[in-house]
Amino acid sequence: IVVIPVPADVIAKVGDDAYQVAVIPANTYTGQTADVATAAIPNFLVTHAGVSDDLAYQMAKQMYENIDTLYAAHNAAKAIKRENAIKGMPVPLHPGAAKYYKEVGLIK
Repeated sequence: IVVIPVPADVIAKVGDDAYQVAVIPANTYTGQTADVATAAIPNFLVTHAGVSDDLAYQMAKQMYENIDTLYAAHNAAKAIKRENAIKGMPVPLHPGAAKYYKEVGLIK
């Protein structure tokens, strides 16, 4: 596998707030032995207002309380960190998810 770096200055030239400077950690992919600079776009779980507050709360809580399961599934999942969960959020939080993020101190 050949992983081609995307330097931070290239990301800055794009000028789109959706792209962020990131790093693919060494050994994420077979044969990739060094960190590689890249561009990243945050991923968000999205739902609709009809999802109950309890279900949205449980989805957020269970994902982060069982994050090791995701980490074991693929090295790239190790970039998922609860402290980054609401950074750059492009849409309002579901009230159930907001309750969880309040409990863990991410929002007031």
